[in-house]
Amino acid sequence: MQAMLVLTILGLAVLLFATGWLRMDLVSLLILVLLPLFNLVPVDEAFSAFSNPAVITVAAMFVLSGAIANTGVTSHVGRWILGFAEKSETKLIFAIMALTALASAFINNIGAAAVLLPMVTGMAKKTGIPASRLLMPLAFGSLVGGVSTLIGTPPNILINALMQQYAGQTFSMFDFTPLGLLVIVISIAYMVLIGRHLLPSKPPASLKKLNQMKAYISEVLVKPDSSFVGKTIQQSTLESDFHLKVRSLMREDLKITAPRRSIVLKANDLLFVEGEPEQLLKLKKVKGLEVVPGAEKEPVKEEEDLHHVVEISLTPTNELVGRTLREVNFRDTHGLNVLAIWRRGEPVVKRVDHVVLKFGDMLLVEGAESKIHHLADKHDFLLLGGITPEPYLPDKAPLALLIMLGVIVATTSGFLPIMHSATIGAVLMVLTHCISLNNAYESINWLVIMLIAGTLPLGAAMETSGASDIIANQLIALAGPYGAWITLGVLFLITMLLTCIMSNAATAVLLAPIAYDLSVRFGVSPQPFFMTVALASSTCFMTPVSHQSNALVVGPGGYHFGDYLKVGTPLNLLVWIAATLTIPLVFPF
Repeated sequence: MQAMLVLTILGLAVLLFATGWLRMDLVSLLILVLLPLFNLVPVDEAFSAFSNPAVITVAAMFVLSGAIANTGVTSHVGRWILGFAEKSETKLIFAIMALTALASAFINNIGAAAVLLPMVTGMAKKTGIPASRLLMPLAFGSLVGGVSTLIGTPPNILINALMQQYAGQTFSMFDFTPLGLLVIVISIAYMVLIGRHLLPSKPPASLKKLNQMKAYISEVLVKPDSSFVGKTIQQSTLESDFHLKVRSLMREDLKITAPRRSIVLKANDLLFVEGEPEQLLKLKKVKGLEVVPGAEKEPVKEEEDLHHVVEISLTPTNELVGRTLREVNFRDTHGLNVLAIWRRGEPVVKRVDHVVLKFGDMLLVEGAESKIHHLADKHDFLLLGGITPEPYLPDKAPLALLIMLGVIVATTSGFLPIMHSATIGAVLMVLTHCISLNNAYESINWLVIMLIAGTLPLGAAMETSGASDIIANQLIALAGPYGAWITLGVLFLITMLLTCIMSNAATAVLLAPIAYDLSVRFGVSPQPFFMTVALASSTCFMTPVSHQSNALVVGPGGYHFGDYLKVGTPLNLLVWIAATLTIPLVFPF
């Protein structure tokens, strides 16, 4: 009975993770409260997941990664390396993937991708190469680099902690490296030789003229005393005199997209028009028409050299995700105008303050340089162009690197466990002012922390209730007659496919007990099975939701779901085959 309850909760969790009906962290909290409610896990044990070594280690690594980024180490090295390859798309793809893989091996792979993304988009603008040709290689490079060390990605840390919990064994810092290097070589070779020919060639949204960008969000209200009332769009002279095209019309609660020129205008109609800013400003002189505040370019009170129009992108932990600009009073709070919103490379033809924002959306904002920097630095936005962000504390870079090296040496030598060394490193980063305490808290991806803490009790419940044993039995029935090696390949495939629709951290937690049960059934070492879950849960390239690095580049690259399927599926097949053949050679049964 308990096993069936656990499997039911597991199925519900997978469904919610895959559909996105609820945020991932909320799903994790639901799991956390349901398990004790049905007596599947003691309540104190369920909530003790927040003090689990894996959770503490992941949080500490976020702080370490944030400090490295805060000192400008990664961006400085990145500019130097990419400068050698800027004239060749092939060389750029190679350099981007190699650089990102190297950075992701030692700092969190999501952080590495976030730090390098503005640099790569800048390189795209400088060379004229579409950003869509470079950003997916950036994301893939961060994925494969993260699997090459113990600290490169949360699933590696989780799998190490869970293997110690279940089997009393651990991986060392560089046990992941042989397989990680193999995946890195395969991935870079594939993208350089084959994958780049499958990448879409979409011109960056930022290359559109400013007036084209602005046109999508210009709103004009037809007042009751307007001479346009009772006239058709064609008769209104919006097109002939002002060279404005009516893209859509809002009438009460009805929105008419691409209205016919013969439609008759009524009082209080809200028109979404496309045209040059100068023409829009002329409308302010027309009696009975009102250019809605925020739609037109208003006078700038700041000095002219401080006035900029730039692109920013929402990160996974951004405060705007799931909310509208109106809800957070964006304009008054930050002193910036939002001129346009892009989603997957396309402008949103809708009132900008009514759009419920999503992770990966790009905003075109206008305002003073200092306010834009503040928005990027303190409110979890990625600055994509227009202003070159300066590192906060470049003079602290050598010290930050020394602290990170100390964490690696202490862990590798066995002098300290990874949780202890990473926490000491995080504290030292704060004490030495490589990162402020506030920025340290902000650098932690709390969504990932909640996700791990919520799913860890479910993994434990799967083991204690026998649910993982049931699943292991099914796997053995399917592949067992062909031996442990084939079963390992099936486990890799299942883990990889599951990661395509849900968080890689959650996948690692939920499949770890199954990996352990399989090793027990075959009477072999648990290491190859746990390594399989770790590697497979971090190398899904086929969907934008499989990893936050993939999702991070959707907006700036203008990608669609099918782009990931087309480019990522062959790479996943190559990695699956190579990993299945080599894991048992590196970690014998």
